[in-house]
Amino acid sequence: MDGRKKIIRIFAVAVCLFAALTLTGCATSEAISSGSGFGEIMNALKCDLFGLNDQNCTALTLTLPVREGFKPIGSKSAFASLKDETMKDAYKDIENAIYQISSERAENGCFELKYIRLKSSLEFDQIYIVKEAVLADHPEAFWVMGSYTVKNNFHDGNYLVLYSKYSATEIHSMFDELNSAIIPILSRIPDEATELARETIIHDAVVDTVAYDFEAAEADDSSHDAFNVYGALVRKKAVCTGYAGAMKMLLNLVGIECRTAVGMSKNAGHMWNQVRIDGDWYNLDVTWDDSSPDSDILYSRYNYFNITDERLAINHKTGADYSEMQCEYTDDEVYVTTELYNFDLEKCTATKDNYYEMYALHLSALDDAAVDVITQKFISTAKERKELIYIIFDDSINSEAAETWMSKNSGTKYSALGRSLSAANKSGSTPKIKNCSLVRMSAGEDDIWKNLYAVRLIYA
Repeated sequence: MDGRKKIIRIFAVAVCLFAALTLTGCATSEAISSGSGFGEIMNALKCDLFGLNDQNCTALTLTLPVREGFKPIGSKSAFASLKDETMKDAYKDIENAIYQISSERAENGCFELKYIRLKSSLEFDQIYIVKEAVLADHPEAFWVMGSYTVKNNFHDGNYLVLYSKYSATEIHSMFDELNSAIIPILSRIPDEATELARETIIHDAVVDTVAYDFEAAEADDSSHDAFNVYGALVRKKAVCTGYAGAMKMLLNLVGIECRTAVGMSKNAGHMWNQVRIDGDWYNLDVTWDDSSPDSDILYSRYNYFNITDERLAINHKTGADYSEMQCEYTDDEVYVTTELYNFDLEKCTATKDNYYEMYALHLSALDDAAVDVITQKFISTAKERKELIYIIFDDSINSEAAETWMSKNSGTKYSALGRSLSAANKSGSTPKIKNCSLVRMSAGEDDIWKNLYAVRLIYA
């Protein structure tokens, strides 16, 4: 009789415990509510009672190349933006987990990263923010997908599951390909190159290497490689996130602080960079500098090279600070936001390292003195056999008048460019310039440069 009472008591306790677990929102409850089979429900119950099973994970051993003479930096501006210590602790746990990949595919066909146990005080929207911070600081982790799951069980509480499209073996092979693409870019940088020179070389390499992936942009599939540095530098096709991630990674490798920024442009979500050159911060949008893929010369390749916030705001809207984030809880038990938010950004007001401030001719009059200035620019450009000259006229000068003055003959008087071309060739100190062509680069209200022209020299 005592034995029977003991069995009944154990059964009653088990029933009560099972009922408690199914009502707590833990793994058992989730399995039942989703219509899982008996075996899956029992596995969930086991997880609730005894905790997570040990994952069979492979640790990734990955090292990016370096350029001797320039010390790489681990720029973690998103981490520094986090004000809450619990969030910073979670960041470190996620940062560690993204380099440990499970050996078996999950039910969704992807590979789980190492589970991250979360402190009970961490809110669901904070989990989303921390996950985004890690991805913002680590563009080299191209395998980490943006999707995630927050699960829980009675024993362990909440835990975060991130996913990879690729296995550990595939990641190692792809990382070797990425390094093979990075090394030639770093090798272009001369010894003792200034920060500005390093930035320019890397900017030009990305513009020359990567083509914008319009198909991926239309599909809006963030798991596509076009959204990461592997797609940009290995597959050589990317959208803005691939461009911006590549710039951050490459500049950090040569000791230049760089971060990504998000917002809107042309009524669509967009990503660009902020970069610190010689102590000053600038905006840098490499995607929009690569906006003329069908041209043999990208006339506008420096339009967004080291520009101010004021100039950027003409056609970019920067997202708010993450502290203002408004998230929605979805049926998938994750937080999402339809808005774009940034971790701490810097004010960009300096102009001295802007490309056109440094290299374009700035003219304030349409006279013989201006012709002489253009002539000297023709001579110095031809000596190096370069092809492009940029000219900016003051806003006080009418655009049509400037264009006519440069390119049209007036009676017996040659155009300004014609006179400069003739004078440069007569100087005898340059290769023969056969001709020159003029391109007006500001045509719309949302163009950030007004009265800007490119002159292409064509040699004999």
